[in-house]
Amino acid sequence: MNPLSRWKERRRLDRELADEMAAHIQERNEQLMEEGWSAEDAARCASRQFGNVAVQREKSREAWGWSGVEELMADLRFGCRLLARSPGFTATALLTLALAIGSATAVFTVVDSVLLRPLSFRGSGELVVAWERLPFLAENATGPNPRHTDLWRKRATAFSGMVLLQQGARGVAFGAEHPRISGSVTTEPGLFGILEVSPALGRSFTPEDAVPGRDHVVILTYGLWQSWFHGDPGVIGRRIRVADTDREVIGVMPENFRFPNANALRAFRSKQGASSVPEPGIFLPAYVDLNEIGWSGDYGNWVTLARLRPGVSVREAETQLSSVEAEVARQMRLAGVPMSPQVFLQPMQQAVVGSSERALWFLMAAVSAFLLTACLNLAGAQLGRAISRQREAAVRSALGASKWRLLRSALAENLVLALAGGAAGVLLAQLGLDLFRRYSAVDIPRLAEVHLNPAVLVFSVMVTAGATVLSGLLPALRQVRADPQKALQNGTRVMGSRQSARATAWLVGVEVAGCAALLTITFCFGKSLLNLTTQDKGFQTERVAVAQVDLSHVLHAAPKKRVEADDRILSALRGIPGVETAGLVSAMPLEGESWIEELQRLDRPRQETPLLNLRWVSPGYFETMRQRLVAGRFFEERDRDLHSLVLSEGLARTVWGGENPLGAQVRIEGRSFTVIGIAADARSASLKTSPPAMAYVHYSDRRPFATFFMVRGRQRGAALPADLREAIWRAVPEATVNRVKTLDAQLSDSIAGERLQTAVLVSFGSAALALAMLGIYGVLSCSVAGRRREIGVRIALGATRRSIYAGTLRQAYVPVLGGLAGGLAAGVLVFRFVRSLLYGIEGVGPGILVMVAALFVAAALAAGFVPARRAAAVDPMDALRVE
Repeated sequence: MNPLSRWKERRRLDRELADEMAAHIQERNEQLMEEGWSAEDAARCASRQFGNVAVQREKSREAWGWSGVEELMADLRFGCRLLARSPGFTATALLTLALAIGSATAVFTVVDSVLLRPLSFRGSGELVVAWERLPFLAENATGPNPRHTDLWRKRATAFSGMVLLQQGARGVAFGAEHPRISGSVTTEPGLFGILEVSPALGRSFTPEDAVPGRDHVVILTYGLWQSWFHGDPGVIGRRIRVADTDREVIGVMPENFRFPNANALRAFRSKQGASSVPEPGIFLPAYVDLNEIGWSGDYGNWVTLARLRPGVSVREAETQLSSVEAEVARQMRLAGVPMSPQVFLQPMQQAVVGSSERALWFLMAAVSAFLLTACLNLAGAQLGRAISRQREAAVRSALGASKWRLLRSALAENLVLALAGGAAGVLLAQLGLDLFRRYSAVDIPRLAEVHLNPAVLVFSVMVTAGATVLSGLLPALRQVRADPQKALQNGTRVMGSRQSARATAWLVGVEVAGCAALLTITFCFGKSLLNLTTQDKGFQTERVAVAQVDLSHVLHAAPKKRVEADDRILSALRGIPGVETAGLVSAMPLEGESWIEELQRLDRPRQETPLLNLRWVSPGYFETMRQRLVAGRFFEERDRDLHSLVLSEGLARTVWGGENPLGAQVRIEGRSFTVIGIAADARSASLKTSPPAMAYVHYSDRRPFATFFMVRGRQRGAALPADLREAIWRAVPEATVNRVKTLDAQLSDSIAGERLQTAVLVSFGSAALALAMLGIYGVLSCSVAGRRREIGVRIALGATRRSIYAGTLRQAYVPVLGGLAGGLAAGVLVFRFVRSLLYGIEGVGPGILVMVAALFVAAALAAGFVPARRAAAVDPMDALRVE
């Protein structure tokens, strides 16, 4: 039976029941009249003998099983009418709940998609990543040497498959158009077998595809196929140009296939993730010639991905690899490298999530604190409303309403608010997630998989139910436990009690404590971000633009050809109107350390020296970066064939001490260089670490790796990046311009995670502080309304306005100061768990505690001023005349 038919049947039964009851009463009435009763007395007696018609109808409906639903709907309708009578309270409560539930839902969606849900591969729990730890890299994990991986694959039996892969970005072109950038994965043919996934169209890689000359093939992801080829099934067999090679499309991956990007699976784990990393769009076969790779070196260029055999644990497999690693150490000693690397395995999901796990759980804790604050605030407001409606509850109780019915009726209003707030919160969460995925500069792992799902909706329902209970239970119990006789005896006056005052004080105190703890941590994150952005970087970012250029078409050409292409681009960049200087460097500033090498003094070949970061730069690079010259000179055109070297100040001081290194001979990568200058230390790898040891080589000596061209303009201008791109293509039309951005934007993106965390905490902290102020205001307003007669009596007896102000504000400061003390202590404890996320802060200093305390004192004064003023303005005659 459909709902309409059930409703019609119910209406028919109601009419029949009413007619039957009326017939019973009429029949009894007629009997009494036959016995001689008057018509009026007979009617009155018949009605009295039958009983209350409404009660009898309710009992009959209970027998039908519909009374509970009817009462619930009636309570909900009554709750809606009450909310409609208080539009200000309703709007504030709905906005509070919508923001709280929406933020909690959004953050939980990210946590669920990134941390809780398994990877979208079959049997993803069996996928592991193998890393090596090397003595000269301390505890930093790195991608292993390919020879080591090959030996693991041959000797270890705990794995069903193991492959090498590396990630990057390639230019993809069709015909004569400029290349478009796409994320790329270069892998041995067994990758898709290990992932247990097959192409939706075409075929996968075969061992023959990894043979030189036969490796000109490519597999596309579903997203790239849809966006670039519009889902054309005839793409199989089509030829496209990837970097400098024409390749045949042999397959398209399924729609639900998502492979982590280069930030999520970095081969060199200490390297800072790049901003705006493209998702993998193409897969290329890799040819690894082990004959050209020694037993040492080539670390951090490859990632080793493997699948465990069924029933084999990560620890068992790691133990087996460690025994094989002993043979690796023996081979390295035979090759003249006395070193013992260590191997360890990491579940693939854990490797992908990386350092994001602690930050995401911290954000989840922060949003939970905000949600709790919102519920407590709403509970305080509802408690005030419950006190003001005690007479209504007393009347209903006197008329026979049960305590359960009163409790359910009181909770119905909260249920309406929570349902409306929960629905609005889910919509806000969806909108926020869409905007975050589209515009966020933070590269969160598995961001493409973040979306609302059944688990998130269940969480939202649970949060909504929890908000209903937290915000409505205490006010409802207060209303149910009220003494009807006392409530009726007090006439129209608002009645409070010590218990209710104590309850509201506790609510305000807990709310203030949570808010104070949140603000304490917020101030710590703000100070950390300030330390990052205001420290001396050693270079200047304003009016500088950077372009990452892939010159793959000359990648394998003679060094002279590569240098000529660089020269043409540099010449074109220096010719842009408004450009002061231009240069190139082999690594994007503020994207971590890379190309780590050893330096050896030729005059002291046995001296131990620290590891350094090697950079290839052109004349003009230091001038563009405004990096200070300490001694000697920077590169000039005459250094093309002189094998010159510029050292960072810290490296020169470590290796030479008080000696003068200028003119000294050193060896790097087996080649000899002459030190011509010393540059000031610069935090060009990361703002979050100390300036690394750097050695700069002239770009004519550089190897064919990524190139980053930089220009400094005479004035700020949004057109500089566009001019940069056009000038590069004029000089080298085949070049792939991966990305163009200002150095200011690169600096901002390098700390995007810290900025996001701070911005979220500031938002939550500000909202929680506003809610705390509303809570204090509501408590004092309710108190003033309930004590209006008392205040009038005190004023009539000579109390001054100052004493009324002080007495009113004192009611707020007792819970505020108690909650503040507890919140500051909680903030100090929480700091221990988030210390690793902060920079330049060793503890919660007195300055932060004083600022939080001062902020709350000012907020309490602001929130209590209006109620205190209202109390001081009470007219004694009006207050006494009320009764």
